[in-house]
Amino acid sequence: MKSFIASPRYDLPKRLLRHFLFWLAYYLYDGPISSIIEQDPAARIAIAAMAMPVKMIAAYFTLYLLRRIYNEKSDPVRFYSYLVLSIIFFGCLQRTVSYTVIYPHFYPNGTSVPLFYPPKVIIETFGVYSVVAIVVVVHLAKQWYVSQQEKQQLRNEKLEAELKLLKAQIHPHFLFNTLNNLYSLTVTESKKAPEIVYKLSQLLSYMLYDSNKTTVPLQMEIDYIENYITLEKIRYEERLDVSLNVFNNIDHISIAPLLILPFIENSFKHGFINEIGKVWVNIDILTSDNQLIIKVENSKGKIEADAAKSAVGGIGLLNVKKRLELIYKDRYDLHIVDEETYLIILKIKL
Repeated sequence: MKSFIASPRYDLPKRLLRHFLFWLAYYLYDGPISSIIEQDPAARIAIAAMAMPVKMIAAYFTLYLLRRIYNEKSDPVRFYSYLVLSIIFFGCLQRTVSYTVIYPHFYPNGTSVPLFYPPKVIIETFGVYSVVAIVVVVHLAKQWYVSQQEKQQLRNEKLEAELKLLKAQIHPHFLFNTLNNLYSLTVTESKKAPEIVYKLSQLLSYMLYDSNKTTVPLQMEIDYIENYITLEKIRYEERLDVSLNVFNNIDHISIAPLLILPFIENSFKHGFINEIGKVWVNIDILTSDNQLIIKVENSKGKIEADAAKSAVGGIGLLNVKKRLELIYKDRYDLHIVDEETYLIILKIKL
């Protein structure tokens, strides 16, 4: 998987730039911007610069060392001990910087109280860790965002893998049925065998190349179905009556490839089982109320054998149901009516 987080070697300049911009923004706020309301703006700008090093060190200590200890989750006592000690240490360190560097230059009266005067230490500590808190929150927010992006990519890759698997199962299922037809014709030395080979090559071209696309023009899918019907007409000859009707302009419509075929194939494979008389299939494709509607209805044999629901016959419909759920989710509606005829109605929101 291609990670959203680049390798350290290539990401380091960008990270350094982001950190630099963050601290620059903080300094501009704490120094020049805040100095607008001060009586001595220059002093405020200088004090902000002098106070920044301790805040930066405390922020990176918390972000990289303490967070690593926390993520290990092996010794909570160790983490909280380090946290408390670091808060005390950096609070006292900031107080020392203020007492020995800042106060003598800008607030001489500030040295009148002891160095580690508790109220002053507490104030300095809050000043440091208010910045540390901002840094940690920003960092955690970024990590959460990256984590969500990676999870989404994993979901997308899993979805793509599932769809490829389902399409890969469609191919052998279709080939199994078509090669059976071809075999029966070659056994009888039928002159129609070469035509089947030609039509089969066209279908394989579609499956190998166009079916790898996310969507294809609906007309391309219909052309594919017409080739399939041609093969079945060669098999059933005069016994078969097929009606394929397209009622609206479909030039602007695209769908997932190999989505309609399993319904058509199911009609031929299992709708005519044990039937020796006339058989028929009606296929209607239309648009209505911003929906693509596909109806496939076929005659049923007089003998309703359990073989019609065999495992081989269930592969196509089972796969297309899974693909519909993965691709269209709540944008489709599928109804299957098994009564005097076998009727499938698929509606897809455009």
